[in-house]
Amino acid sequence: MDDKLVPAHIHFARWFIRLRWFAIVLLIAANLTVRHLFDVPIIEMPIYIITIILLFLNIFHSIIIKKIKYKGGPGVVQKIKKDIDLQIVTDLILLTLILHYSGGIENPLILFYFFHLIIASSIFSTLKSYLYTIFAIFLVALLVFLEYFSIIPHYNLTGFAGNELHNNAFYIFGTGFVFLLTAITIVSLSHLIIYRSIKSEEGYVKANMELENKDKLKNEYVLRVTHDIKGHVAAIFSCLEVIRSGVAGPMNEVQKDFVNRAFNRTGLLSEFVKNLLSLTRKRLKRDTEFEEIFLKDLIGSIVRPLRQLASDKKIRLQVFTDKALGNITCNPYSLEELYSNLLLNAIKYTPENGNITLEVKSHGTHVMTRITDTGIGIPKEEIHRVFDEFYRGTNVPKDINTGSGLGLSIAKQIVENHKGKIWVSSEPGAWTRFTFILPVSQPENPKVIL
Repeated sequence: MDDKLVPAHIHFARWFIRLRWFAIVLLIAANLTVRHLFDVPIIEMPIYIITIILLFLNIFHSIIIKKIKYKGGPGVVQKIKKDIDLQIVTDLILLTLILHYSGGIENPLILFYFFHLIIASSIFSTLKSYLYTIFAIFLVALLVFLEYFSIIPHYNLTGFAGNELHNNAFYIFGTGFVFLLTAITIVSLSHLIIYRSIKSEEGYVKANMELENKDKLKNEYVLRVTHDIKGHVAAIFSCLEVIRSGVAGPMNEVQKDFVNRAFNRTGLLSEFVKNLLSLTRKRLKRDTEFEEIFLKDLIGSIVRPLRQLASDKKIRLQVFTDKALGNITCNPYSLEELYSNLLLNAIKYTPENGNITLEVKSHGTHVMTRITDTGIGIPKEEIHRVFDEFYRGTNVPKDINTGSGLGLSIAKQIVENHKGKIWVSSEPGAWTRFTFILPVSQPENPKVIL
């Protein structure tokens, strides 16, 4: 739990630091503008001294946060919180000093207190947030009290606000009441919003876990049923093969035609069941075995048997591999299935005398593959559905054997399991190109969540 909170708290701490750099520049710019452009008298030296203090504090906090992040270990969140504590306290004190030297309660910069209270409410507990609120109210009340009774001098913002507002009891009590009410309201609303956000997030997480469990149960059910179906289909396929061979006796032409039809349909059904099993197993399997291989060798072994298949359709299959192509960490069986699925798909939907190009290029830490064919293309309105399960294009000719509609879905699963990306572009009736990028190396002991 501590590890999950570290990035968020480091972000808050760094955000404070970045904001303080902006405040330093703003202070200097505002001081020069008000003093020299609007001719409003300001005690410049104390403001510059406070700015220098703010500068050194920012450098100090930057170093502290870097050290905490670098060292890591237990209690990191608590250390970061302590540093944010110190940042908020020093900011509130310095803001009070700036107000003192630039008009006190007359200065609209008094609104900056609320900003710190909102940030504190988003990080710390309700009790601590209200303690910061009390501290801010105390600082403002102390400043007003000391100036009202002339214990410390009051520096007017001549020409900007009334000179005697710090001595006006009605104005002081009115402004003080509004400040008090606003501070408490801000802290209360911040905590209410944060509480509801946390509850909503918990609800989403719970719903997501329930959906994942239901999806897992569905996949397990599909796996069991498909496995059973596979056995029955295999038995039917074997029986039909025996009948076609003539071992069971001679058949007339009509019988042969019906048996051949049944045999072909059973073959398609067998391929469909095989793909469905493959996809379901990939979704259920949580650990994937990775090893380092020479990618050119794998591609060569995949392309060799496919060249004959392409040649039978008078399709020209060209392969271009980058000379810089080296080893890649992957699951070789899955990668073989990925390339085979996409190339077989290209051969299937490319008419005679067409062209298919396989390009594999090295891009430093990644390998990019492009498979382009001069096939039937994909309708523009359907291209977003290409990787959906059981999808088949509406423009597929009837004379092309029905596929399972799972090949591209399996390809996408494999790419995502390897932490890669895949996409498709196409011109209907002209060409289709599948592009995917895979990282050369994988994290140690990868856990692939399907």
